Amino acid sequence: MKLNKAIIISLVVHILMIALLAFNFQFSKVEIKQSKAPRQINATAVNSKNIERLVKKIKQKDIDKKNKELDRLRKLKKEEEKVRKKRIEEENKVKKAKQRQADAERKTKQEEKKTADAKKKRVADEKARKKKVAVEKKKKAEAERKRKAKAKAEAERKRKKKEDAEKKRKEAARKKKLAEEKAAQEALEKEMEQQMADEIAAINEVKQQQILSEVDKYVSLITGQIKRNWIKPEQLGYCIFRVRLAPGGLVIGVSVVQGDTQHCDSGQRAIYKAEPLPVSKDPDVFAELKLIKLTLGEHESNE
Repeated sequence: MKLNKAIIISLVVHILMIALLAFNFQFSKVEIKQSKAPRQINATAVNSKNIERLVKKIKQKDIDKKNKELDRLRKLKKEEEKVRKKRIEEENKVKKAKQRQADAERKTKQEEKKTADAKKKRVADEKARKKKVAVEKKKKAEAERKRKAKAKAEAERKRKKKEDAEKKRKEAARKKKLAEEKAAQEALEKEMEQQMADEIAAINEVKQQQILSEVDKYVSLITGQIKRNWIKPEQLGYCIFRVRLAPGGLVIGVSVVQGDTQHCDSGQRAIYKAEPLPVSKDPDVFAELKLIKLTLGEHESNE
């Protein structure tokens, strides 16, 4: 950058010098024209030589100046190269020192790791040894426990077998006794049930007889009450009715089974006219009375 600047300055100076020389050359030429011809030629020649010398001198100065600048730059570059090499050497020394330190640290770490690994291995080996001892001890204890458990199980099996045999014997005896007791109980219950059934049958028979007696009584009462309300036809004849009664003696239905028209019509009117008919309040008796069969007429008979 500095060299380029110097060249530019030098070129500018050269241009100014050339312009100045051209101006002097023109001025000298004008003066020579005013003089005699021979002197003009000499002046011009002299000025041209002076100019060439001057140009050479200027060029030489520029060259010297450039060479001097180049020398200065070469020296500067050399110094810079020297400084750079020295800096590189210092950096290399620092790098080597750091490398030596790093190597030392790595070696130290390797030694520490080796020591730690050895310690870890010793601890692991000791742990494995203790574990092996513990496993062996556990195996022995487990084997002893199994042996004792097996012996205990065998003793328990024999005891249980004996208990089961005794229990089965007692259970068989108990079942036999229960069976005998149950058979005796069932025989007694069967006998009692038969007695009860006989008694109930007897009671029911007596009650049925009583009910039928009561039914007959109420049928007679009902027939009598209907006849009191019946206008009997003059000609002979009869009619058989089926009468459905409600509690309280109300007639809820009358149907003719068979008979002549006069007796059936007059008898049906008499049945409705006679209500409420006498009925028993006993449910068993009324159950027999709620549907009765009546006959009105010459062949009077109650069914």
